[in-house]
Amino acid sequence: MRSLIIRFLRDTRAAVAFEAVIITPILLWLFVGSFVFFDAFRTYNTSVKATYAIADVLSRQQEDVYSSDIEGLANLFRTITNTAEGTNLRVTQIYRNHAGDYRVDQSFPTGGMARLFDANIPAIEDRLPIMALGDHVILVETTLPYRPAFNVGLSDLEFTNFTLTPPRNGPQIVLNPGIEPDYCGQSCDLGEGDGEGTPSGDGDSEPTGT
Repeated sequence: MRSLIIRFLRDTRAAVAFEAVIITPILLWLFVGSFVFFDAFRTYNTSVKATYAIADVLSRQQEDVYSSDIEGLANLFRTITNTAEGTNLRVTQIYRNHAGDYRVDQSFPTGGMARLFDANIPAIEDRLPIMALGDHVILVETTLPYRPAFNVGLSDLEFTNFTLTPPRNGPQIVLNPGIEPDYCGQSCDLGEGDGEGTPSGDGDSEPTGT
């Protein structure tokens, strides 16, 4: 018996196949896991950049920003992040009154988010910048759900972003709760333009023959 055991331990036939059986599942798990973790990092990084882009666009506005414009920016966020559903966007303008307290000027949420009120300020006050009395700041918040393509130990996630930027072209932007007059929602026909260059019937067009 002892000689059989020694002979078995010294026998190296089929060692490569045996090693392959052991190492192949480990290599596959490492490959799939690397893909999932890289994809999660890529998705989060994209959501951060998309949030910064939206905040930058809002900070440069010189005309009224309507609630319909916020919906359009939410659609833009979904497009940039390549996410069909589940994303949320909230745009809030916060100011510091002459008593030194932070107050909500306007708050426009999309998706499943709720409006931000003065009562919610204490929960985020430590994340707000120190502003001069009367100054305004634009807060852009986004949420993006992420579900891993494979189960490698990474559970479902929700990426949240909290971005602050001051208005660039004035003391504040004007957030209008109404709908932008030229907003076309889901019925836009990009081939029709914005309606400002349509023929007005002033006689410049060629007459049709009879």
